[in-house]
Amino acid sequence: MAATSRLGLCSLVLLVLAASTVTALRCYSCNSNDNSECFAPPKTFTEEEYRDNRTVPGRLLRECPLDDKGRKPFCRSMHVLVLGGSLPDHTRVLRECGYEAYHRPCYNMENGGHEEIVCQCSTDGCNGGSHLALSGVVSLLTIGLLARLLQRSV
Repeated sequence: MAATSRLGLCSLVLLVLAASTVTALRCYSCNSNDNSECFAPPKTFTEEEYRDNRTVPGRLLRECPLDDKGRKPFCRSMHVLVLGGSLPDHTRVLRECGYEAYHRPCYNMENGGHEEIVCQCSTDGCNGGSHLALSGVVSLLTIGLLARLLQRSV
């Protein structure tokens, strides 16, 4: 009887420990083209803020499940300078769950018509940004935009 009780107690403890450690990663998921709050959500938040849809974390944080290949998610943020096209040149910010990680935490890309600064991380809400960090990125993108405009006018 005592062995059965101990086995049951151990099983319960293991179940509680496993349940508390198996929580999904929470990443901001938004596009500044649709929602200006995406430009600078907070990097830190309380559990109450996460559960309250009146707060930015409550509205923009999403749990990231494993993908269909069973890969663990990470959080990604992309600051994109969109050049040309039907709209004037502008900056767009995208935040999302990612599944195919790059070998560096941050990198720059140029694809025809846009330039990107992409960063990836793996803690809850880490793809949020402070106004200070965002202003540096926006400054860099603005300088890039001005350089492009000056090149076109010459």
